[in-house]
Amino acid sequence: MSADDHRWMRRAVRLATLSLGRTWPNPGVGCVLVRGGQLLGEGRHAVYGQSHAEVNALNQCRALGYDPRGATAYVTLAPCTRQGRQPPCTQALISAGLSRVVAAMSDPNQDDPAIHLAEAGIAYEEGCGRVAAMQLHGGFLSRVGHGRPRFTGKWAMTLDGQLATHTGDSGWISSDEALALSRRRRRAFDAIMIGAGTAIADDPRLLSATVGERTPVRVVISATATLSSRSVLVATRPAATVLVIHDAQASAQNCAQLRAAGVELISVANAHDPHDVATALGSYGLNEVLVEGGAQIHGAFLRAGLYDRLEVYLGAQTVGGGMSVAAGCGVAMMSAAATWEHEVAPVVLGTTVFLRLRRPPVLGVGEEPVVVED
Repeated sequence: MSADDHRWMRRAVRLATLSLGRTWPNPGVGCVLVRGGQLLGEGRHAVYGQSHAEVNALNQCRALGYDPRGATAYVTLAPCTRQGRQPPCTQALISAGLSRVVAAMSDPNQDDPAIHLAEAGIAYEEGCGRVAAMQLHGGFLSRVGHGRPRFTGKWAMTLDGQLATHTGDSGWISSDEALALSRRRRRAFDAIMIGAGTAIADDPRLLSATVGERTPVRVVISATATLSSRSVLVATRPAATVLVIHDAQASAQNCAQLRAAGVELISVANAHDPHDVATALGSYGLNEVLVEGGAQIHGAFLRAGLYDRLEVYLGAQTVGGGMSVAAGCGVAMMSAAATWEHEVAPVVLGTTVFLRLRRPPVLGVGEEPVVVED
């Protein structure tokens, strides 16, 4: 792949980040059309059920007065080959008369597009920007490959590692600037998850700062299906779905009351088992889930090794003991501790330091880690 190929693919990846949290269960793909070094059009899969990235790029190309024949398409994920809610994108590319298609990576849900494209005389190449695309589409790949979303654990803590004082007071550990970023970051996820204790104690809204085409699903883990119908979550249900994950033995009366209030329910064998919860959310179709706590959930998911990324807001306070980030007993020896690396450089937000971390990626020979600014 040439330097120009990588440059145009980076543009497609940046474009695709605008679709994070908007297209689940589909991935938010980006596509750029180029001929002779000139950008002809670009598009992204913006909303689930609507046109895919390749079709939107072709439509923009034609709207600008260009003919796409002989162009190269750069796509962050291999074009779909099967009829779904939309026709296969391979057919749209063939009909447009493109000469070349460059995909960052294959789509595990589709057939190999090379066969269809080759029959039409279109060259097909894969692998340009693969590492960036795998990070971008990591949630989709996790759900399709492992049956669970990609989980990001998020918390604000004091310098001595506390979520709150011993009385439960936590307002506010983060600076105003950090709180604003935290709410903006929610748009990059398909769902936000908390436990029943947090839902009852804090009565949060869990809405993103800016309402987009689809706002994140609000998920509450409550083994007994306990969530007040007068809670802010239920009151704001028209703005975003509320989903409660509960044990199979939960009170039928509690479940009926929540259904009557418009809350969706999923029954699992053990709502306190992170693996049961993860499988349920994968079956629901979620790709990216932000876990906002509290300590019981953070502890359980950390011990289960289900967090793929962390977003930590480190405040400039100490409280001398209180409610720690992760409840329960973890590993016995530091040699068994999970290790993390910075996904982006630490950011100072007033008195708060924002850390965005990930598990170290497994790279192929000659590959370098890539940061996707989502």
